Formats: sequence, C-alpha cells, structure tokens
Amino acid sequence: MIQLINYVNSYAKLNNSDLSYIENSFIYEKFSKNEHLISSRKKINSIYFLLEGIVKGYTHENKKIVVNHLIEPNNFFTDFNNFISKEYSKENYQAITDIHVLTIDRQRFESLQEKSPVFSTAIHKIVQESLVCKTQRLHDFQLLNAKERYIKLLRNSPTLVQNVSVSDLSSYLGIEPSSLSRIRKQVF
Repeated sequence: MIQLINYVNSYAKLNNSDLSYIENSFIYEKFSKNEHLISSRKKINSIYFLLEGIVKGYTHENKKIVVNHLIEPNNFFTDFNNFISKEYSKENYQAITDIHVLTIDRQRFESLQEKSPVFSTAIHKIVQESLVCKTQRLHDFQLLNAKERYIKLLRNSPTLVQNVSVSDLSSYLGIEPSSLSRIRKQVF
C-alpha cells in the first residue's frame, strides 16, 4: 500500500482522511505469469495499480497480437476508455511475470473520488500525464526509426527490455521480431 500512497502523494498531498479512504478502498491481489486480468469483450469494472511485475495490454488485429502497452510497477492500468464508458473491453491485459496489484472496483473508485477531492485531483493529473505519454509514443512512431525507438525504450525502461519476450517487444515497437534481433545485435 505504501507504493500506491507514495505514488498518489507525488501528484497531490494526501491528508490522514485521504490515506484512510485509500487504504480501505484498494484490495491486494496476486496473479500468475500468463494470467489475464482483463479480457476483451467483457465489461471493465476494476482499475489496477501494479506493485510488482510486468503486464502487457494487447489487442487482436488481423489474427495477430498487437502489444499496445507494457506496464511496469508503480502505474495504474485498465482499459480506461471502456472503464469510463462502461462498455465492453477491446483490450486484453495479461501478466508477463508473476504480479502483485492493488485493485479498486468502479463503485469504490467513484466513492473514493467523492470522499477525497485530493485523490480525485491526483487521478486527474495522472490521467493527463498518461495522455502526454500516449502522445509522445505516437510522436515517436512518426519521427523515430525502429532502432531509435528501441534505444529509447532501452534507456527509459531497461527492465522491460530484459524481461519481455522478443515477440512482445517487437510488437510494442511496431517491428518484426527478426528486425528487433538485428537491432539488438547492432546496439550491443
């Protein structure tokens, strides 16, 4: 719980009431490697905060898995578009490693936002930062070549490069696995 509190506190200063509300709203869970937390065509009712491990978010496009998200510890994740719209998910989220998460369901999330304006402010800032990251990722796809995207990922998230399969990394980077293998040989 300390990781979550520190993370939220870095966006908005929590008071004792906020801390109590947060501690009473989130539930600790463990998932095994390859286990799905979110499956497409199901309604999304939870938001997760990753404490330990790595999660991938992906879709199926033309009978191929397309990795859209690689999530490291100290990050929230869910299919946010469909969590908000209360629609069926278009994405899948799967544990790449054994993971530990804190989970909050929709009802508790909405209640927490009402009880704690500070938490609500922090979530708003976190969502804004997430949108900036998505925009930067799109920008990188438009302006950086495959090698430059790999080097940037290696520099910013070395744990991902070490623990995610070549097929998932290549999909995330938008290149073929053979191209990623060639790039890795050039970089090392």
